[in-house]
Amino acid sequence: MKIGMYEGKPTFITVHNDQLWGTAIATYRNIDEILADWISFQESFLLNLTDEDVLNDDNAKLLDPEKLELPIQHPRQLPAIGFNYKDHMKEMDITLPKKPNVFNKFISSLAGPNNQINLSSDTVDWESELVIVIGRGGRNISREDAEDAIAGFMVGQDLSDRNLQSIDGPSTQFTLAKSFKNYSPVGPYLTTMGSITDLDSQSVVTKVNDETVQDAKIEQMIFDVQTLIAHISSVIELYPGDLIFTGTPSGTGVGRDPQVFLKHGDVVESTIDGLGTITTKVN
Repeated sequence: MKIGMYEGKPTFITVHNDQLWGTAIATYRNIDEILADWISFQESFLLNLTDEDVLNDDNAKLLDPEKLELPIQHPRQLPAIGFNYKDHMKEMDITLPKKPNVFNKFISSLAGPNNQINLSSDTVDWESELVIVIGRGGRNISREDAEDAIAGFMVGQDLSDRNLQSIDGPSTQFTLAKSFKNYSPVGPYLTTMGSITDLDSQSVVTKVNDETVQDAKIEQMIFDVQTLIAHISSVIELYPGDLIFTGTPSGTGVGRDPQVFLKHGDVVESTIDGLGTITTKVN
């Protein structure tokens, strides 16, 4: 099942004939409330609700994808993972990590799936990522129990100011470089854990001005979703609604020769099979 924010309301969404259809969820004000009540919500809605139920609901209506809003508006934390695809390590000339490389993104950088940015410098780069949405949360979650903590997944962009990121040389400034206004768009909706059958075989694809610049299977991640949740929760508590950015594959602008960065007028589209597409336009 897919759950998005549309016209200020949490909405069940289904894809039918390449169109989005939705019906508002009257019992909650937003998806943040749904995630705070995740166990009860699953029992009340998700166990029996189907895409056909949404499509055939008397109140179902055709949705405009460009009007989809930021799905989760107030997560407590935005942990992010660097260096999590082998090919990306190769293009960056970095040794494979022994454990997940975790940093934090500031919440004020969050944006919705139809995004616009102002460039912070002439070295702003694209990164498309799988984003984990925490449902149950907790501390010291085992790898075996990790899936029980997940509400679902979204598409994310981890837009990065490479100049600021490397201003201190080896001591990278990940957090600030990736936290400018609207540098962390996510969406277009939450796709629930139970509705995804083979996540690892799906592709993370980035297009800049319709040119494909990134294309990699999620199975190429060095540390998979379960490992990331176990590792992060061994240190910090994960809360419902937290978003974990899981890293980007090869094909970034900084890894090219010569290097290429975003410029005014560019359009960045990030797609993951089954999870949808988000777009950032550069002002």
